[in-house]
Amino acid sequence: MQNKITVLIAVCILLLTGCGTSNIIEDLGIIQSVAFDMSESKENPIKTTVLYPTVTKEGTFDIQTLAANGKSTHDTFIKLQNLTNLKLVRGQNTILFGEELSKKGLMNVVETFERDPEFGARVKFAIVEGKGEDLLKKKIPSIKDNAEYLYTFIEKLGNQNKVLNTNNYRFLRDYYDDGIDPVLPVFSSEGENIEFKGLGTFKGDQYVTFLNLSETQILNLLSEDIKDGKLMISINKEESGENFQLFLSSINSEIDNKVNTGNMSVEIILDLKGSVLEYTGTMDLSEEKYQRQLEKQVEQYLVTNSKKLLIKLQEYQTDPIGIGTLIRNSMTYERWNKMKWDEIYSNLDVKVKVKVDLINTGKSK
Repeated sequence: MQNKITVLIAVCILLLTGCGTSNIIEDLGIIQSVAFDMSESKENPIKTTVLYPTVTKEGTFDIQTLAANGKSTHDTFIKLQNLTNLKLVRGQNTILFGEELSKKGLMNVVETFERDPEFGARVKFAIVEGKGEDLLKKKIPSIKDNAEYLYTFIEKLGNQNKVLNTNNYRFLRDYYDDGIDPVLPVFSSEGENIEFKGLGTFKGDQYVTFLNLSETQILNLLSEDIKDGKLMISINKEESGENFQLFLSSINSEIDNKVNTGNMSVEIILDLKGSVLEYTGTMDLSEEKYQRQLEKQVEQYLVTNSKKLLIKLQEYQTDPIGIGTLIRNSMTYERWNKMKWDEIYSNLDVKVKVKVDLINTGKSK
């Protein structure tokens, strides 16, 4: 009997303690997404827009947005609290950065998340062409909740392309690593839909250049091993005038890197296996000789476009592949620290070799 009384007293104490910190759902504005932009004000340069669902006592739901300018992100959040009768709490799962702010540099904003325990390490990051607030406020009849839609959109992209698996943790990890630069997916709010446009690559914390969808696919293949991936390519043969599309599924690829720190060169070897799901060319892929011919064409496509991508990345001195990490790991850290890596990277000899093996021919036109 005494043990039961002891347990009962303990439960009561826990319940009383919980009552002191309880929140009523109708009194909360749980922030689902935040957009950070440059404002028009010099005194208050940061604009923060938040999106949160509301629920009435009758149980009806709605989506609300609020915006405020401030000197810092914390300043804007204090001002936002004064714009509503609800208590705004940070439950966000997607954070958007406007294009202008991204080019200026994100660490003043992102460092806030490091110091604030209310921001989770797995919060999804993305860049928006133009202003992030425009995307949050965009009304699309088929989308009830832009925040939830964006989160699942970014999660889907990350499952399809590892290079697009971007969040607070990964952005900070790549930013602080001196051998690789961060990347973020880029969305557009123009037109009738929210559209994924490609990838933004960074130099430090500044967004320096945009990669289109084809370039993003190539970067994905050069960055990490792929399991059960997909690849859509368009091949234009100038000599014959033949143009065709090829869709590969069930892709399994492996990367092998060879580094020579003597003459400062890197060789990226890509071994790719996949199935032809769709082919719009004229060759009869039921014949082995034409399958081998198609493999060579895909190899040439990947080598040519990999070289173009690498030249572009070196021009902007952005290294999302992590070539700097390969070099650093192949020498002493003392030697690495003495190197002028930015200058070396811009002129580094990077070769790409590709071996393609088509498992089956699937469907063709």
